[in-house]
Amino acid sequence: MKKTYFPHDSNARNDIKLIKVRAKYGYEGFGIYFALIELLFSEDNKLCVDDFETLAFGLNCNADILKDIILNFDLFIVDDNCFYSKRLDNTLDEINKRSLKASENAKKRWSNATAMLSHSNGNASKVKESKVKKTKLNKIEDRIHEFKNSVYSHKDFDDKDKEDFFLYWTEKNSSGTKFRAEMQKTFSIPLRLARWCNNGFNKDSKKLPEFYDEMLYKRMDLTARKDYEKHLKSLGYEYIYNPNSGGKWIKK
Repeated sequence: MKKTYFPHDSNARNDIKLIKVRAKYGYEGFGIYFALIELLFSEDNKLCVDDFETLAFGLNCNADILKDIILNFDLFIVDDNCFYSKRLDNTLDEINKRSLKASENAKKRWSNATAMLSHSNGNASKVKESKVKKTKLNKIEDRIHEFKNSVYSHKDFDDKDKEDFFLYWTEKNSSGTKFRAEMQKTFSIPLRLARWCNNGFNKDSKKLPEFYDEMLYKRMDLTARKDYEKHLKSLGYEYIYNPNSGGKWIKK
């Protein structure tokens, strides 16, 4: 980060070295010192000069006073033709430490904010998922209600048959997103309901006729036929097949 300012000690005027400068050159010397500090700050606390005349011209001050302050008041450390300020060095170290600490704190805040955002998003996702699940549940309940109204709208069938039909075909899948009737490739309520009632689905075998009803037998599906055949056998019927007329159940 580019440094744009540094702290000015409020009691700098009381520094014994600067008191000596003020005693000799007044506040002109005091001002030249801080002008040098500002210049060093912009140059990372190291300034190399070939002659003091050029430096003095740049600072618009007396070259002899400038040279005297740099070399003879122990305010700067001189190395060949370069000089720097030990006090400014300490100040820059403190600035860098504060900057590093501020950067670390900012990263921690960002990390915490990210974690909180992630947690918040997770909660929001759970709420959204819950809402979606609830919406799906509401939708399937609405569809079941419509299915029930459609089933009970058929007046030609017994209410008990319609109730059994409704309960059987509205059993939900494991995820609760569909009911049994919706999982069929095709589903016509009038046709399925008629076959349900005619075939005696979900009914005790005692309600089956005590004789062979050929028309009923032909309308039954494979499962219902097996139940009916067992019932017929229990009544003493046997299945006789004729190549010309086909199969028929005949009582012995």
